[in-house]
Amino acid sequence: MSFFRVRTERLHQLQKLRPQFAEVYDFYGRLYSFLETEEGDWFSCRPDLQNWADRCQAGFPLLNGEALCIDEVPARGFLGRLIRQLAELGHEGQGDLDALHQALDDGSLNVGSLLKACLDRDRWAIVQASEKAEAQPAVLEFILSTTLSHFLQQGLSERFTPSSEGWQQGYCPVCGGVPVMAELSGEEGGKVLHCATCLTHWDATRLQCSYCGNEDTASLEYFTVEGETGYRVNICRKCSCYLKVIDTRELGEGLPMDVEDISTVHLDMLAQREGFTRGKRQAAV
Repeated sequence: MSFFRVRTERLHQLQKLRPQFAEVYDFYGRLYSFLETEEGDWFSCRPDLQNWADRCQAGFPLLNGEALCIDEVPARGFLGRLIRQLAELGHEGQGDLDALHQALDDGSLNVGSLLKACLDRDRWAIVQASEKAEAQPAVLEFILSTTLSHFLQQGLSERFTPSSEGWQQGYCPVCGGVPVMAELSGEEGGKVLHCATCLTHWDATRLQCSYCGNEDTASLEYFTVEGETGYRVNICRKCSCYLKVIDTRELGEGLPMDVEDISTVHLDMLAQREGFTRGKRQAAV
């Protein structure tokens, strides 16, 4: 089954299970339909695979902004189409989308530089570009992260799948992004982290905070919600971060973790209500 078919079918299943989030599921379903038609001949990666083993051992992700090769003209065309699609889908942020589209038209947004800044976690560059365009940074950040994720996932699946064996960090070995979800799998319930950006997954220590590395079991807890079999939220009282967890021994393997993240926004709300936050992406290395 294709990448997008898996996601749209899971969204349809979840819409029946949680009809209160139907509008969110519809938004992402239509966004996936748009992305499925978009190919990225203008976007490619040239990672330093020759030195990957040494970088992995030292805790450096495989990719950074310098590894991205972007053809500016077609990249601007894609961003314009994505902005128009978001304008059709959403009810909020229309003014910001209009402002960003105008900035694209007048040449004040350098798409290649901004995508590299997004990968390098250089939020200041994104804030500056947003202010110049008179748009909210969160809107431009969503557009850039959606673009980066789409084409990184496409590129990784088609061109290279580097091994993350021996990786001990809580951030992605490929792009440095934070985990979108954790998965408990196998007979012993081993913990696997799934990247929010490129969907790479890697093994992790179960009784450890994936953000700060805390292993003090007295400050590591989790909570569950009645009726949400197979889901839980890990919390760390040392760094006040949380991570949503899905137990695939109960729900089955092969679930798209990016969709599971979308479908469990209520767990985010519960964790944030108690003062916990999602871990931030690591600074560029």
